[in-house]
Amino acid sequence: MQIVLDKILMMFLILGVGVLCYRKGVFDESTLKRMSILLLQVVNPAVILISYQISYTPELLRSLGFAFVLSVVAFLIQIIVGYLVVSKRSGDHAIERLSVMYSNCGYFGLPLAYALFGQEGVFYLTSYLTVFSLFFWTQGVILMVGKARPQELARNLLSPAIIVVFIGFLFFILKIRLPSFVYDAVDNLGSMNTPLAMLIAGATLGKSNIDAFVKRPRIYLISFYRLILVPAVIIMVFRFTSFNPTMLLVIIIAAASPIAVNSTMFALKYEKDSLYASQMFIVTTLLAVFSIPTIIWLAKLVGIQA
Repeated sequence: MQIVLDKILMMFLILGVGVLCYRKGVFDESTLKRMSILLLQVVNPAVILISYQISYTPELLRSLGFAFVLSVVAFLIQIIVGYLVVSKRSGDHAIERLSVMYSNCGYFGLPLAYALFGQEGVFYLTSYLTVFSLFFWTQGVILMVGKARPQELARNLLSPAIIVVFIGFLFFILKIRLPSFVYDAVDNLGSMNTPLAMLIAGATLGKSNIDAFVKRPRIYLISFYRLILVPAVIIMVFRFTSFNPTMLLVIIIAAASPIAVNSTMFALKYEKDSLYASQMFIVTTLLAVFSIPTIIWLAKLVGIQA
């Protein structure tokens, strides 16, 4: 698919700039950590808020509800698969499980949903992105830090990304539209999401010998879990439902996207192996050129066809 290839090429150009910036001393460890916090606590919430700035109708609310329920089912499947296929015996089990469970659904999902299904596809993806934020900032954080006390879980639920989910939904149902200058400001902040994430991932990669990671077989196993196994299981579950096939395909494509670039951000934030996370992100992004069309074909093969 041309759109997938174009997005990957653009992504890797910016990632290459990140590598150069680190190796030339423009970025250091402290800069990377601060940039990660900026991305997770400012830029990501801006993307979420803008996604809810659509016109309200009862039909849209009902469709949003169905898509939300299906997205929750999809994430529960991803989380279960992640725990089943990645053993705790792996020294990097936390970052590997996070990589299997969470995809780069915003950057890959949005353009693909729009290209294949237009504005309807983007609307359904809004629910998936909301559920992603809810799970990533709760279950994902717990996965990174181990068992969390109720107070810690409550703190995670008060993260900027989670708060903005509820604000955005409230704005949607109350038909509150941001003034144009506010909308433009938030939209421009959100547009930093991909370039900033790619710079951070590239700078993280710049710390290593790039030739070494392609010889690490474990990366390809995790890539298979993320790109093929997870979406295939979701397809097998969704084939028994009677929901709008466009809605089902949008969620399947989002779940079939490469490893979330936010995994690298979390690895930096919680002092896990950010280099390994960045390597897995790069490999799955490259392989997605072939895996996403395969998953779409599989979905159509079992009768999920818009």
